[in-house]
Amino acid sequence: MFTAVAAAVLSGITVGGLWLFASGEAHRTARDVSGRVATAVVVALSEHHYDPVDPTSRDEVLAGLAPFIDSGMLARVKIWRVVGDQVQVVVSDEPRNEGDGRSFDAELARRLDSGEIVVLPVPDDPGHRYERAAGQTLLEAFVGFRDAWGVPMRLEVYVPVDTTATVRSAMVDLLPLVVGSLLVLAAATVPLTVSLARRVERDQRERQAVLHYGLAASERERRRLAQVLHDGVVQDLAGTGLLVDALLLDETVDERRELLGRVHGLVERDVEMLRGLLTELAPGGLGTPDVRTSLQELATEHERTAGDVTLETAVAVTDEPDAHVVALLHRVGRELVRNAVRHGAPAEVRVEVDTPEPDRVRMTVADDGCGFDPDIAAREGHVGLRLVGLAVEERGGTLTVHSAPGDGTSVAVTLPVRLPELLPSPTGHRDR
Repeated sequence: MFTAVAAAVLSGITVGGLWLFASGEAHRTARDVSGRVATAVVVALSEHHYDPVDPTSRDEVLAGLAPFIDSGMLARVKIWRVVGDQVQVVVSDEPRNEGDGRSFDAELARRLDSGEIVVLPVPDDPGHRYERAAGQTLLEAFVGFRDAWGVPMRLEVYVPVDTTATVRSAMVDLLPLVVGSLLVLAAATVPLTVSLARRVERDQRERQAVLHYGLAASERERRRLAQVLHDGVVQDLAGTGLLVDALLLDETVDERRELLGRVHGLVERDVEMLRGLLTELAPGGLGTPDVRTSLQELATEHERTAGDVTLETAVAVTDEPDAHVVALLHRVGRELVRNAVRHGAPAEVRVEVDTPEPDRVRMTVADDGCGFDPDIAAREGHVGLRLVGLAVEERGGTLTVHSAPGDGTSVAVTLPVRLPELLPSPTGHRDR
């Protein structure tokens, strides 16, 4: 009788413990997935403004998020815009969500502005009717960022979890041992713990493979769009500009000359805009980029967007990094330069790339701005530095920050010169 009671009590404790563990694992998984998604897309999301969202921007935003939804990593995404004491959904993969609003949550805003990724259960209320309809158990994760106009935004992703299946799977192995004998249970604790740890590790590897595939699909789509712009739209607009130039030589009708002159100006502006977009989509053009070309394009982009701040560049590499390493350095450098200009109010920013070790490449972005205390939690708008760190760590690199109030800021990113191709294809083979 005592053994039965003890076994029942221990079974209840075991089930409760496993449930708590599975719930904690679900939250950790949601936080990990949302952090990696944010690393891949928040920089691109902050390039747009959302008041209002034009159809082209909406399509671009959803295209960047589509690989994560199609792979099953995410069940739903929403982008919220903060407007006074209200927040409103401006973009969602479920169009019926767009326009929904609710009151501003000051505590949630404080946590997001400090750089935290906030994970919450999905409430059973009318505001989540389209998420509940899918019949999945979901957790919602929030990441804060700012749009191109500096307006506070929220990226909300819904991550599918299956706590019940995790508990059930573990109990199939555990309950017979509890019922059979308390001594056997004590002896079996160690192998069961190892088995559970291996199961969690296997699940983590599978989630990582899905994430890598999603990132690879996103990068392939960016390259495809860049090729379309390069071979189609830009060429057509450039040819149109030449035709307008020829028509302008006809001086018989002054009104026609004035009208064509205005058309010519619009075409030139569109060509410049599309070339800038092409540079952002494919650093180094459509060929293989190198470090010097990448920094030259970074300087050109900076001159166009923040020409009042001097940008100096220097390259001293002994071994040219892989193309995908250069592309990552370009994106990281762009974000760090923007952070310096936006938050440091510097007169000069300097970007240096060198090879401190034979198999490592280092990018240092230093400014003479106001600086800050790195030990204090990130203020509102500083989540970009944390996302850069996540992106660098994902590729086996390191990020170090040296700064002090009134003494400028220096951020150094170090990456391997050569990176193995670890992105799995849909068939399970590694990309080459």
